[in-house]
Amino acid sequence: MHPALTERDYNRKVLALSRPVGAVASAVLLWAAFFPGWGWLAWVGLVPLFLAVGGAGGGRGALLGLLFGVVFFGLEFSSLVPLGAFIGPVVALVCAGLALYGGVFGVLFGTVAGRWSSPPLWAGAWTLVEALRAAGPLGFTFGSLPTALVGTPFLPAAAIGGPWVLSLAVGWTGACLARGLRDRRWLLGAALGPLVLLGLSVLPTGAWQTGALRVALVQPNIPKVEQLDPWLVEDHLATYRELLGQLAPPLDLVVLPENALPWLLDRPEEFSVFQGAARRLRAPLALGSADFDGERVYNRVFLLGRDGEIAGSYAKTRLVPFGEYVPGREFWLRVGLGGLIEPFLPFDQSPGGSVAPVGNLGFMICFESTFPGVARELVLRGAEVLLVPTNDAWFGRTRILWEHYAFAALRAAETGRSVLQVGHTGVSGGWDAQGRELGRLPPWARGTAVLEVPARSGLTPYARWGDGPALALAGVLLLLGLNAKRPRQGRGRGGQ
Repeated sequence: MHPALTERDYNRKVLALSRPVGAVASAVLLWAAFFPGWGWLAWVGLVPLFLAVGGAGGGRGALLGLLFGVVFFGLEFSSLVPLGAFIGPVVALVCAGLALYGGVFGVLFGTVAGRWSSPPLWAGAWTLVEALRAAGPLGFTFGSLPTALVGTPFLPAAAIGGPWVLSLAVGWTGACLARGLRDRRWLLGAALGPLVLLGLSVLPTGAWQTGALRVALVQPNIPKVEQLDPWLVEDHLATYRELLGQLAPPLDLVVLPENALPWLLDRPEEFSVFQGAARRLRAPLALGSADFDGERVYNRVFLLGRDGEIAGSYAKTRLVPFGEYVPGREFWLRVGLGGLIEPFLPFDQSPGGSVAPVGNLGFMICFESTFPGVARELVLRGAEVLLVPTNDAWFGRTRILWEHYAFAALRAAETGRSVLQVGHTGVSGGWDAQGRELGRLPPWARGTAVLEVPARSGLTPYARWGDGPALALAGVLLLLGLNAKRPRQGRGRGGQ
């Protein structure tokens, strides 16, 4: 210790330096929790962040929250780097912009959590900020804590309280552990998070099995670069002929990926390949394609009947901002940025009219499966099985493919429905109504899989009541924390 420093000054300096280290450590731990088999890290991943912001004061808490958010979402959206093959160096700006956007939500949390050093407030604020991040047309849910619990015994609790009750329980445990390092009385409270989830997991869900479907998933393993090459269409058709030829009756449904081929309806000779397969297999066949309707372009799934004719369709309603459309395109054109945007996204796709099942099948096209409200609406309108045609080939072999697949498990647990996902390169597979895996194709491999899929009816408490109860509980905890004794002003400069 420097002789001019008092012990108190020295401790303050050490604490001041440890705060940003804690924020970064928390970001890395949480990011690691989303790898398959590492979900247990979520229970401790927030502890360094809570220790960092606790008692830091609103301003310093905001900066620490920004640091956490930028590091965490920088890691999270590093999965977009493979897009560089299509948009070049601009991908660096995209990743940086998304990291900064995610950092805004870290600022919101850090500002509040830094001013009130209270575990109930930390847990409530964390949950409300995660829910806020998922809201609105620019909302995104990648990196949300509930998905990290896929593959754990806590996931079925989502049938009762939805995704945010999982977030609240994990946040509560992390908050109690952080405070418990200084006040051991809080350590006992940390056990409440997992115990509550385990208790909710054994409650009746209100959904019941009505039958079973024999469903074939078709994964063609066509890399994105090849998908976009018009000279390879015949090769792609040959791939689909080969894979569909491997299937045999009896089947109740065949599912192909999003945008199986880009413009099927305008090319009858290509469309006939899939019509013929539906007739031969005597099974409905679902496949994705772009659909032109005048000046509008829809991302649509078509369901062919056993006779090969179109029996129904669903157009994607929740489009990817800056991926399938540009929010405020006219504004960007007026400020002179049209030349930057239009080479990569020359036109906007149009959203479908409403979320609705096709018969008893509920389709969530790609990005839609990351939002609980889409699955819930499909179930409320009668869907007995949920399906996710996707095209994650954009993202190469990055971890985000697993995370997207894990969302399907979360949607299954929330709604009490089986959820199947099929992509060009994977991950293709399915989950039962408790979020247990039914089967999976190896990613980045060509193949088919036939799964026995329970069809279910009835409404889980979450499907019936939605996010309100869990978010109300988070709000109550936040208010309780606001009423707790506020740290002395001096602590905001380095002490806790």
